[in-house]
Amino acid sequence: MPNVLLLTGSPRSHGSSSTLAEIVLEGMREAADIQVERVDTARLENKHRGCSSCYGCQPAKFRCMIHDATARLINRVPEFQVIVLATLIYFFNLSAQLKACTDRFMALCSYDDQGQVISPLRKIHLAAVVTSEGDAATSGLEVVQLWLKQLSDFTGTAPIPILHQGHCGRDAGPTLRDAELRTRALAFGRDLLA
Repeated sequence: MPNVLLLTGSPRSHGSSSTLAEIVLEGMREAADIQVERVDTARLENKHRGCSSCYGCQPAKFRCMIHDATARLINRVPEFQVIVLATLIYFFNLSAQLKACTDRFMALCSYDDQGQVISPLRKIHLAAVVTSEGDAATSGLEVVQLWLKQLSDFTGTAPIPILHQGHCGRDAGPTLRDAELRTRALAFGRDLLA
């Protein structure tokens, strides 16, 4: 049974990105029995916002050494087979809440004797669910796409698929009522486990 981590980055627990991610999870459940843990990164209690650059993780090999909720989460990441990152695009980039959490993924990266990056993230299937108020051309989606590509390239994970929906506002109602979007989100979820 795949163990799935949903990391939501919106300050709104039931906003458009979180709502769309839940539909993606429905699609995943259609494809297989899954176990899901949802973490709202906006509600994690942190000692620092993001990585403190203490480098305590390097001798520890894949363990964040900051004593807070994000470290406890980061240290469990290798337990998951799939991680879905759900974010709204806010001011032309992914949310600060999700970025602060994923900055701590640095603890999951180290180097072998030849100086090559090694990471347990390599074995995890990552995916992104992204919403924006603007469309794909004007919202900053390309910044998020570039960030995901850099994450994939650096850690050695497979390319990270993205489900994007533009013209989403604060109200998740239109996302819930959009039949075509629902069909796309369910298929996206099923494909993550194919």
